[in-house]
Amino acid sequence: MAISRISELLDTLKQDIDGESVSVGEVVKTFRQRGFGPLLLIPALIALFPTGAIPGVPTICGITLFLVCVQIALGSDHPWLPQKLKNRSISHDKLDTAIERSRPYIEKMERLLSPRIEWLSDYPFTRIIAIYSGLFALAMIPLEAMPFAAALPAFAIALTAVGLTSRDGIFILAGVLLQAGTGYLLMRVI
Repeated sequence: MAISRISELLDTLKQDIDGESVSVGEVVKTFRQRGFGPLLLIPALIALFPTGAIPGVPTICGITLFLVCVQIALGSDHPWLPQKLKNRSISHDKLDTAIERSRPYIEKMERLLSPRIEWLSDYPFTRIIAIYSGLFALAMIPLEAMPFAAALPAFAIALTAVGLTSRDGIFILAGVLLQAGTGYLLMRVI
């Protein structure tokens, strides 16, 4: 079942996961049949919005994104994560809050999305983009030391994921260019 809108994807996440906390494994299980785009988007959004200010969350999201990117680059059909990472979780309430805060922005963005430059979301470009995004996902780890600095790579990867999910090459290119900005920020920090 394909989801055509990002807001529908987030609604599915809210509906399919119960309990007081949400584990990384539950998110992967919810979206594994819907492709890798959503699996890049959800951790990027978690790191981007206020939940990303929780110590350790950008690191968990960065590692998760890196592992998903490696699997895309290797041509894997289904995502795999280590059990220890799958068991990491955040409060269900915090996830709901992040989804609701992001909803107005996502709905505005969805009006801009349309299939364009679709070849960027096909093989071999997806693998190249995955390698590139995976490296910048790891940048979230050292940037966590600076307040909200991990939001830049998270936003860039979220744009890339939105582009991959919607087959919109303009968003993919915007995400890739913003990831280059992350590289510049890292060089300035180090």
